[in-house]
Amino acid sequence: MELVLQRPQRKESVKKYSILYVDDEPVNLRIFQHAFKRDYNVYTSLNGFDALEILNEKKVDLIITDQQMPRMSGVDLLAKIVPKHPSIVRMIMTGFSDIGAIIRAVNEFGLDKYLVKPWDRDQLKVEFDKALEKKSKQDKAKTGKDGIDVADLVFSFLPNENDLVNIYSDGFVVYDKNQSNQHGYWFGHSNDKAITAFYNGAKCKMNAMALNSYINMSLTELIYKDGVLKSAEIIKKLAAKIKTRFGAHGDIGSFDIAVVTVDQKAKKVSYAGANQDIYCALGDGELKSVKGSTESIDLNDFDGSVEQKTFENISTLYLISKEMINQIIPSDDPTVEGKNFLQMLKGYSKLPLAEQANHINEKLSGDNSKCMLGIKL
Repeated sequence: MELVLQRPQRKESVKKYSILYVDDEPVNLRIFQHAFKRDYNVYTSLNGFDALEILNEKKVDLIITDQQMPRMSGVDLLAKIVPKHPSIVRMIMTGFSDIGAIIRAVNEFGLDKYLVKPWDRDQLKVEFDKALEKKSKQDKAKTGKDGIDVADLVFSFLPNENDLVNIYSDGFVVYDKNQSNQHGYWFGHSNDKAITAFYNGAKCKMNAMALNSYINMSLTELIYKDGVLKSAEIIKKLAAKIKTRFGAHGDIGSFDIAVVTVDQKAKKVSYAGANQDIYCALGDGELKSVKGSTESIDLNDFDGSVEQKTFENISTLYLISKEMINQIIPSDDPTVEGKNFLQMLKGYSKLPLAEQANHINEKLSGDNSKCMLGIKL
């Protein structure tokens, strides 16, 4: 009888983290793969376009990219991935001083590390482990004891983009899901009226999640149960509800809000706002602002008076957080410093809304409190 000795199969150790290395030199990719394959799940890519495909298919915790690459630089690659992968660890490696690109990266979306070639394997591993451990702690801090991501909870009470498109002819939502984003929005439809609210609770002195969820529940009650459809009246009654709910805790601060009611039958728009303007694109692509009150709603002492304006012949409405409005967008032209957000938006106003949203997410990848609605009437 022939005895067959079976050796136990060697199981490859389960690696905790995955790293993507992007470099246009194949030899550098091979060296990197060999150096770190025992420590991490290592993916490599010769260019930014392939790297984006890998990120769509694989879970990656850290990306390290060469800066100087044809067609898409390292900074351009990182700018593109931040909107979809905001928590990924971002590192750039370059063989020479490229301060301008690094400053741009830091200003736009932040960098975890800037490294200079040639790299040392042991030193690089220390940097990786330090950054990944920090990421792990941040991820755990965001997750509740039941494994629920707080960012998802923050976002869960907000209506989604599909709801917006069902109410209007078209629309988009740009929103950063994180605990520091104190903006919110609501939209609904009743009796041939489409109502949209857009608010900022940063100046309120209560928990942001509690306030935002209460605002959205209150707006649902006001519009659907009480039948309140006038913009100014919605703000008045909402402020009263918030004061009743939170006022017992003393000074509860103020908040900014815009409410837009669209009479879809008469094709008219009414608007009331407190320290929150709206922006209208006319048929010829011209972008105009409609200003509300310059004062926020003081929840401790609000007399209920808010001016309501009515207008028509509007093709598209935009509600935009002031943090976005105040940003300067870097220019692709080296002779031009940049343009403000509204100038950029005006250039996009004739594009389909989905394309506008893509451009906005790409250009404003560094902001972590984006909140914007685009609505086609």
